[in-house]
Amino acid sequence: MKITLGTRGSLLAVQQSEDLVAHLRAAGHEILWKRFTTHGDQWLAGPLGKEEGAGFFTKELEDALLSKDVDLLIHSFKDVALDRPAGIVTACVPRREDSADWLVMRPDAPENPVIGTSSERRLRFLSQALPKATFTWIRGNVPTRLQRVKDGVLRDAPLHGTVLAAAGLRRLGLDLTGLTVRPFGPRELLPAPAQGALLAECRAEDTAILEALKDFHHPLTRTCVTLERGVLRGIGGGCQQPLGALCTQEPGGFHLQAAFAGPDGIRWAESRGTDEDALVAEVLRGLGL
Repeated sequence: MKITLGTRGSLLAVQQSEDLVAHLRAAGHEILWKRFTTHGDQWLAGPLGKEEGAGFFTKELEDALLSKDVDLLIHSFKDVALDRPAGIVTACVPRREDSADWLVMRPDAPENPVIGTSSERRLRFLSQALPKATFTWIRGNVPTRLQRVKDGVLRDAPLHGTVLAAAGLRRLGLDLTGLTVRPFGPRELLPAPAQGALLAECRAEDTAILEALKDFHHPLTRTCVTLERGVLRGIGGGCQQPLGALCTQEPGGFHLQAAFAGPDGIRWAESRGTDEDALVAEVLRGLGL
């Protein structure tokens, strides 16, 4: 079967698709690539607002899928809107990568470093975790942000570090020689809902693609991401909300953690159990939302 795959044009978007592509090729399918520049990719003038989160990095791809310009899409799951267009379904959710955030710093960073981030979630949480730091917005793909840190300059001002998703850094395998890396634990900085996970989408009628990817689907990742995004839906937000959420499996069920940075500070909540609806509801009650 010939399958046209649509992704964003960044190196990371292509690299994170490679395992799925290899799976399909091993089964004898021919893969054609088509890369897209989304509105979010073009927006470099400042940080993204809450209104720009939903579909900001996916709309052009989903339009192409519905118009049959492509047959299959692969997204970073955290960028996908809570409600997808009619006619599009999940083809598979692959096994999740590391969900954590990493602080990547110059070794000569002072005690009061300037750190670049365009995420409201990271900014609000790290203002507590790194009280001596100053934060400035930074845009661009992962290699571009790393180069800014190596150069030590952003918009003619000092830059000592940036915060990036561990999953992206691992998938790209970039050279971090000369930089220091600090992984954040969940109690310091909860990841965005679905961070580190991927989502493959196809048209509802393309049953052959669904069949081809059924063995690449990872049910545990799908369940955990669904719970995290359930909290996001419960607060009525898009991917730019200052919300962290992480679900992990443990003996006897799941552990769902969430934290929301509101006007009155950061609120934390967690729940344990097996009932998915009850887990989300308990966390939302704990957040007071």
